[in-house]
Amino acid sequence: MGTPELKLVEENYYIKIDEIKQIKSNAYFVKTKDGKEFFLKVSRVDKEHVDFIIKIFSHLKNTSFKSHLIDFQKTIDGGFYFLDNHKKVYLLCKWIDGRSADFRNVYDLRRVVSILHHLHLASLSFAEEIKDSFYPSYQEVFCRKYSQVIQMKNIIHQKDNLSYFDEIFLNVLSRFEDRFVESMHMMKKVEDYFKEENQKVLIHHDPAHHNFIFSEKGVYLIDFDYAMVDYSVHDFVNLGVRVLKTNDWDRNMFRIYLKLLQDKNILNKFWLQTFWILMYFPQEIWQVGFQYYFEKQPWAEEYFLKRLKGSERIQAGKEMIIKEFAGGIFKWC
Repeated sequence: MGTPELKLVEENYYIKIDEIKQIKSNAYFVKTKDGKEFFLKVSRVDKEHVDFIIKIFSHLKNTSFKSHLIDFQKTIDGGFYFLDNHKKVYLLCKWIDGRSADFRNVYDLRRVVSILHHLHLASLSFAEEIKDSFYPSYQEVFCRKYSQVIQMKNIIHQKDNLSYFDEIFLNVLSRFEDRFVESMHMMKKVEDYFKEENQKVLIHHDPAHHNFIFSEKGVYLIDFDYAMVDYSVHDFVNLGVRVLKTNDWDRNMFRIYLKLLQDKNILNKFWLQTFWILMYFPQEIWQVGFQYYFEKQPWAEEYFLKRLKGSERIQAGKEMIIKEFAGGIFKWC
């Protein structure tokens, strides 16, 4: 972070920075000259979404979930953030000394499941107010992403000279494309029943280990950049895949994870079926292709190839787990 940006932070929060350390690409530890410590987040999230995040916090601060939130510091004009000339968003909050969750630790995992479930319950009325404004059906999402996969193939076939990534990506699709179609087919069968049994909630949408901070005073949930109104199953599928990856696809740990969900009375027939279908969908393969062909991320081809290879392993791992715990993806569809 350069001097002009630091000056903007000082001016907008009326602080004098003594020390600043980058801890992630868009996150910093800040210590002021009077000894106060803060967490600074700088992102390119749309202003409208930042306003949505603030709205989320305003709601949750009036619920029992407030004990898991870290307050934003107000700017000198009374706001919760400011924008620079490049429309980057600056958010400042109190620094919490603590550690990230360890998904290999059953105690940590139990707390994480409990906190996500608490978030979902605490946000029911919030989600009810805006349920028609966010997130289409899972069928629609699957169809849109599969349509994008077809577009990716068309982009490749229109090239005179294919890159090595193009060739490998086509090879991956030849082995996994049918999963996109099967996922759409299965979701069509269960989604209406699922919706009858479940309510929309606020989901965090990025339940990574580093977004749960364990401190002496409690456990905090941070970084709501991807938060949205959806169904709880979406959060718990994302968490489940992260648990599996962290534990090298250990079946026993995943069995414990499912038991933790069961203990919270989260599971029901169509919730669980939707859980398996969402897991079966080749999300990671689609994401790599989307970043390469649509977003055109400025990453080296070697990095994209590494990501693509990793997405294959994840899909194979997910299918192995589904076969063992759900008895095969077509057992009940």
